[in-house]
Amino acid sequence: MTIAEVIPMIESLSHAEKFKLMQHLLAQLAKEDGVLLDIKDAKSNDPLWGIVGMAEGEELPVARSHDEYLYGEK
Repeated sequence: MTIAEVIPMIESLSHAEKFKLMQHLLAQLAKEDGVLLDIKDAKSNDPLWGIVGMAEGEELPVARSHDEYLYGEK
């Protein structure tokens, strides 16, 4: 299969599926080059990953007032 055949299929994927594809491709390239790439360990050692997804919303007040929502600060 050629890149020209693959590109339209990739374009039809959802945003989440594109991320999964990128993770797979990076893992495959790392494996081929003998590079250790363990995203799970990197996430578990980074405290910021613990808060990812805690707040949801697309409304403007969420973006402007995120400190108030997360920390109770005004």
